[in-house]
Order: sequence, then C-alpha cells, then structure tokens
Amino acid sequence: RGRVLHRLQPGRSRGMQEARRGGDVPAYSTDAVAELAVGLALAVYREIPGSERTLRSGGWAHSSGGMELRDKVIGVVGLGNAGLRAAEIFSAFRPKELLGWSRREKPAFAEPPLSGKQVSLEELFKRSDVVSLHIALNAETKGIIGRELLQHLHKDAVLINVARGAVVDQFAMIDLLCQRRFRAGLDVFETEPIPQDDPILQVLQDQVVLTPHVAYKSVEALRRRIAITAENLRAFADGKPQNLVLPAS
Repeated sequence: RGRVLHRLQPGRSRGMQEARRGGDVPAYSTDAVAELAVGLALAVYREIPGSERTLRSGGWAHSSGGMELRDKVIGVVGLGNAGLRAAEIFSAFRPKELLGWSRREKPAFAEPPLSGKQVSLEELFKRSDVVSLHIALNAETKGIIGRELLQHLHKDAVLINVARGAVVDQFAMIDLLCQRRFRAGLDVFETEPIPQDDPILQVLQDQVVLTPHVAYKSVEALRRRIAITAENLRAFADGKPQNLVLPAS
C-alpha cells in the first residue's frame, strides 16, 4: 500500500487519506445485519437463551410455550438496504402485515413481493408485534425512538435494535423493559463495550436478549469488506476512485 501512495500526485491528500481507509465499503453487511435482526426476534419469541439456561441448570420444561412470527405484524424502521433485506426475510415467515417507516417513499417496499405499507412511526409502534430498527445515527435520529413511542408497544411485542444504541432513549427503554411492558433483542448500545454497571444488564434475562454488536460481523461479510476495500484501493491507484466519502456540505 505504501508504494501505491508514494506514486500519487501531489495535492491529493484528501484522496490519499481516503485510500488509506479503503474508501467507503457499501452494503457489505446487509445480509448479516438483516439475518441477525430476524435471529434476535426468533430468540426472544421462542425463548431460546432461556431454554438453554433451563437445560444447563438441570431443568426441562422452560415455559408454557414461545410464539411464532407467522401472522404477526412486523414493523421495519428504516428502509435502506438492511431494512429492506430484513423485511424480505421476515416475509418468509408469512406475517400478517409488513409496516415500514422511512423519511422518503420506498417503492420497493410497497411493491410485490413485499407489498408493505409505509406508515408513521406512531402507527408502526401502535400496531406492530415486532419492531426492527435499521436507521443510521445522525443529528436527526438520535433519540428518535423515545418513551412516547415505546409506550405504544404491547406487552408481547418485541423491539429489535441492530442499528445504533443512541437512536433509542436508553433510560426509557430500560425502564419499560423492567416494567415488562415489552421485550427486546439488542445488538447495539449507547456505550460500547457495555460497562459492567450498565442498567441494561439489570433487566431480567427473560425480557431481553443481548449480543455484543455483532450484526455486521459474519465471516462472509468481513470477507466482502476486505474485497471491496481492495477494489477501492486499486481503483484509486488507477485514477478512477470509487465509493469515496464526501465531506459534509
């Protein structure tokens, strides 16, 4: 890499910095993130972690039974690549309805085979059995999922967050989880790694399934990231940069 950068023309420092980082690596983890979102929903609904704890403690009967995704209303917040892919996977479980929210119209969500319906955040939280978050964190989305929205979830509902921890009001979410107002599957947190005194670790285990920000981290996704990064560097060295991150205007 050093030899390639040495040959670059003067005055291209921004490009050189971008090349060192490999540029942007778009969509390498779309499938990985979407699959974990559905996996967390299944883990909560079918009580998979709790069932294992029961077995390891010498028990057998864990509960009166888990729940199915079939005939449930699935709400997807954020209809970018990962959100649309999650909707596709959820649709394989034959949900009653797919609801979605995005700041812009997403024709691919409304068209077959998804045939989803874009609605307001309030309607999505009121009607959904599973809410899966797939929105980027920025000034507009920080804390966008607040107490008022969370209180619309019914007690059997499941909140999935594979986006960023800070898009959700953490204090409100933890408070409501402790009240058993809904359940959750969380892969992301406002502070990472999670401190040992983080209140989320005090939520009862049957109310939340936690994973350590691994949604993007499949073997296949990391291989794609390396391949795309190498392509970015090769394209930049050839004078045809691609996937550059432009400064905010």
